[in-house]
Amino acid sequence: MEPSASVVVVSQGREALLARCLMALSQQQKVRMEVVVVTSDPAIQYLTGLGWADRVKLVRMNDENISVARNKGINEAAGDVVAFIDDDAVPEPAWLFLILQAFQRPEVEAATGFTLGRNGISYQWKAETIDAAGVSHPLEVPEDTISVFTSTPDRVIKTVGTNMAFRRDMLRRLGGFDPRYRFYLDEGDLNMRMAQKAVQVAVVPMARVHHAFAPSRRRTEARVPKTLYEIGASQALFVETYMDQSGRNAAMQHFRGGQLHRLLHLLQNGLLGPEEVSFLNVTLSDGISDGRKRSGSSRTILEKAKSPFWPLVESLYSPVQVICGRIFERKGLLMRGKQAASEGEIPIVIELSPSALYHQCYYDERGFWVQYGGIWGKSLRSQPNFRLSTFSARIDAEKRRLLREFWLEPDNTGT
Repeated sequence: MEPSASVVVVSQGREALLARCLMALSQQQKVRMEVVVVTSDPAIQYLTGLGWADRVKLVRMNDENISVARNKGINEAAGDVVAFIDDDAVPEPAWLFLILQAFQRPEVEAATGFTLGRNGISYQWKAETIDAAGVSHPLEVPEDTISVFTSTPDRVIKTVGTNMAFRRDMLRRLGGFDPRYRFYLDEGDLNMRMAQKAVQVAVVPMARVHHAFAPSRRRTEARVPKTLYEIGASQALFVETYMDQSGRNAAMQHFRGGQLHRLLHLLQNGLLGPEEVSFLNVTLSDGISDGRKRSGSSRTILEKAKSPFWPLVESLYSPVQVICGRIFERKGLLMRGKQAASEGEIPIVIELSPSALYHQCYYDERGFWVQYGGIWGKSLRSQPNFRLSTFSARIDAEKRRLLREFWLEPDNTGT
């Protein structure tokens, strides 16, 4: 029997993006799932006004600590598997279904998927390992099948924070997330503890989310940091916990050098001034000092959820409608997408221009997917920059590709 799933979304100060994420989650296919949202009072009021209060579990938390928030979500989660996604990300329609396929194997206790970046075409994160210095390294895996690894201290499999899932029982055994990691390396610490227990982790490349770094209290829309305090604190704590004394200084010097290089790059590009660079360096140093002194924190995950399973998805399947047209028809295409979404369908809008523009793909907050680009432009990194095609041939090719990559069944597809 396929396991039930709880999806935990932690959000602070990004109400519109949170609502977009929930809309995409409500269109997940072939799964039995509930959603737990851990967020602030203003966001709860916002979601209540949009009608989400009766559809998802809302957990109030006004403090900013990602680990505490995730543990609160786990304690409300009644599913066999607990998945996590960020509020500034959206899952493709079969994301959770594909993640759960890994848990059909009883030995698998954790899983992670691939993450696409802002353009919806290029990958932001694929499979990775993480070392005792908190540094990630690429892990080669086939991209059309599930790979299972035994995570060990010599090869710690990394789960990406915006695209990861765990058996709830395993999270309870390990105590969930460590509250000392208020931001950054929170899942890295969990991965290290999983490796100490030889947990088997599945990498599911087909289970994809789209993630565009949104502005927050810690960074601007251009990904310029406003503070490096918690990053420094988490890095210092991680190194103190998992590295021998002999390697800690070198690891921290490497980390500081990387952060300085990042700040100088932003300075050279006019995104930071000298005074801001100096300020950020101070926050980094202060954070590192704090992280080295942080004492142990309690990690308590309840044996059973505080509340019963509360399914969000009513139907295991939704009809799919692919809406195609030319760029000058854009307004009408988007209106058709909105209408189809309101009728419970999964709409995909494909709009083409007579150009060689690279393609982009995004999820509209009104509940539909949009891919746009040139008739002769590339929609995959492996394609040439220009290739001849007719409008109808390109539409057919992109429709087939999207349905295949979204894992939507052709016999369930409108036109």
